[in-house]
Amino acid sequence: MITLRRQTRSVASATTMQHVWKRHWSFRYGVAVTIFVLAAALRLFLEARYGAIPPYLTFYPATIIAAVVCGAGPGVFITVLSAAFEAICLLEPRGGFAIERPSDAIALVVFVVMGLLICAMAGALQRIKEREHRLIQRALRDSEDRYRLVITSVKDYAIFMLDPQGRVATWNASAQRIKGWTAEEAVGHDFSLLFPQEVAQAGRPLEVLRLAAAEGGFHEEAERVRKDGSRFWADVSITPLYDESGRLTGYANILRDISERKQATREMAESRSRLAGVVDSAMDAIITVDEDQRIVLFNAAAEAMFGCPAKQALGGPLGQFIPPRFREAHAGHVRGFAETGVTSRAMGKLGTLYGVRRSGKEFPIEASISQASVDGRKLFTVILRDITERKRADEHQSLLLSELVHRVKNTLSVVQSIAAQTRRSTAPEQFYDTFAGRLAALGAAHDLLTRSEWEGAWLADVIRIGLQPYAVSDVAERWTMDGPAIWLAPNEAVTLSLAFHELTTNAAKYGALSGVNGTIAIRWQVQPDGEPGELAIHWREHGGPVVVTPSRRGFGSRLLERAIAHELGGETQMHFDPAGAQCRFRIPLSPRIRRQP
Repeated sequence: MITLRRQTRSVASATTMQHVWKRHWSFRYGVAVTIFVLAAALRLFLEARYGAIPPYLTFYPATIIAAVVCGAGPGVFITVLSAAFEAICLLEPRGGFAIERPSDAIALVVFVVMGLLICAMAGALQRIKEREHRLIQRALRDSEDRYRLVITSVKDYAIFMLDPQGRVATWNASAQRIKGWTAEEAVGHDFSLLFPQEVAQAGRPLEVLRLAAAEGGFHEEAERVRKDGSRFWADVSITPLYDESGRLTGYANILRDISERKQATREMAESRSRLAGVVDSAMDAIITVDEDQRIVLFNAAAEAMFGCPAKQALGGPLGQFIPPRFREAHAGHVRGFAETGVTSRAMGKLGTLYGVRRSGKEFPIEASISQASVDGRKLFTVILRDITERKRADEHQSLLLSELVHRVKNTLSVVQSIAAQTRRSTAPEQFYDTFAGRLAALGAAHDLLTRSEWEGAWLADVIRIGLQPYAVSDVAERWTMDGPAIWLAPNEAVTLSLAFHELTTNAAKYGALSGVNGTIAIRWQVQPDGEPGELAIHWREHGGPVVVTPSRRGFGSRLLERAIAHELGGETQMHFDPAGAQCRFRIPLSPRIRRQP
């Protein structure tokens, strides 16, 4: 359509010029005379300025210009007029047509002959141009016929013509199918009826025609209306048409319904927007690479995981985020995956996968890969999850499980030992109460350690849980504790807890806590004050019944001596003073028993 319009304007322009030259012969000869006058004036000026100059110097170009521009006739006229002017006014003798010098006669003959030849050539060229013009017009008419055939047979495009005022002049079958109006209903009406009402009232139809005329064409994608009032998206092209004189004769309109394409584009944009939102908000790193394993997508989670901005990662190799020792193998795995045709699969079945942050630090990852072809390109998308915390938690859980197993075994051994010793050293009727009390002391020690996640316990807290079974209001004020902050490891805390339980139990049965006036003082200090030093604990009872040295040692005494020696590497001294029993522990300080600053 654009080609047809340009041919129309070109032919119209050429036809208009030829029409003017042919119809107005006086204008052509007037132009020729003007050219002659200018050449003669230039000839006289040059002679006055520089003296004698070659004859016909300015008339040769004047003859050529007149013949080419004005035609053969005006060219011959200028040739004769120039020869006469040169012979009469400029050659010797001046004022007459007599030519005395042979050279002047030869120059005159040559000028006339050359002028006539130039005019003959100009005439031949003009006839060739006219013949070409006729051929072009015939081809243009054939092209217009074919164009009309296309208009009537096309089905997907509404093609119609407008007059210069914007009224519908023609209306093809497709226009009726797309718009709903028949040719009888549309022809003669302003094409503004095709626009939505608010758009038409805003003057858009006239603006569209003005732009088409000013710019040689107009194109837009915009809403249009059908006869039933429904709206649809249309691809619209408008081309102005001109006649042979260059006058605007109307506009050619080509319209195509693109509602389905617009809907598909909108849905695709929404889908891409949703996908982009999912990708950007995903907690896992999502990286897409091409067949050369160059990164084409790098989401926010990937930025955070690898410590690299997306703008720096895009276009770079995926290998920059893989430890060097795994890069070659990884590239081979991806190529192998591409050849399988499998859509997706998990990675790392043969072992833990590792990534490397921009800082160079490696970390364990969990990954899956998928492949898809987009516009002929194969793309691979990898979803990565940093499992550093999970690995750390697993290792911690494994450590805790091992520790738990160890502690359970130790606890069972302790319980077994307590049960056996209690059975041997306690009367049957007292076995249950004694055994239950010792298990309660063991349980209290475990409860205390649980608060610190089995990191350890303070010595003062260990002493308190030993005294806890007797911590009633009238008894709690009967003991005192004093000493620096001492931190005990779990095993040491359990051992001392059982020791203080035995001391407290004995005090409640036979010592200071068996009466109403007895008191207990517990003091501890580090001796000497330097390294390595030892922890000295002094348990002293006062105000209870007269103490008598026991005739045999029970489980409690053996626990105090053996446990302190075996478990803590210390020693125990029991002193049965009639005024009150005393017990001294001397325990070496170590990383497991240490003084807090």
